[in-house]
Amino acid sequence: MKIRSIITAAEEVKSSYGSRDPEDLCAEAGIIPLLFPMGTAQRSIKGFILSNDGKVAITVNSDLPEDMRRVVWYHEFAHYVLHVETGRMESIRDCDIYDASSEAEYEANLLAAELQLDDGDVMEALSGTDDFYMAASELCVPPELLDFKMRLMREKGYRLPDAPVQATGSYLYNFDGA
Repeated sequence: MKIRSIITAAEEVKSSYGSRDPEDLCAEAGIIPLLFPMGTAQRSIKGFILSNDGKVAITVNSDLPEDMRRVVWYHEFAHYVLHVETGRMESIRDCDIYDASSEAEYEANLLAAELQLDDGDVMEALSGTDDFYMAASELCVPPELLDFKMRLMREKGYRLPDAPVQATGSYLYNFDGA
């Protein structure tokens, strides 16, 4: 999926739903939101989405810090928009696990960044400091999510430097939740 398609999908979500809060988005979409403790080790599960027989549930690791739980809510909701709702993802059964480096993970990270971060807020945070990592901290997101957002903003025509981090689809998998 092209970056422009991700931007269009985000615009559709923003115009279709009455809120940008990820838990409100889930409620409006009829998604069952669940919080469950899954540990804080680097490779612990951060969240997942299940779809079966027309029912969709998103589970987020309740052991994560609040800011990171928000990131995971957006990421899993992005899977719903891009992969479940469009029929691009079969129901996950038993032990099927998404490949963290897959195109689907990359797309979900892009859409999550576009839904979570406002262009104006990003520009303000970046103009307020020369430190990319400080800007990410001010926005309460991991640096990798800011990198994804900046890629989208460059596609929209913003003149932004490359981020000092090159995020991949697996950044959430490798995040240390402690």
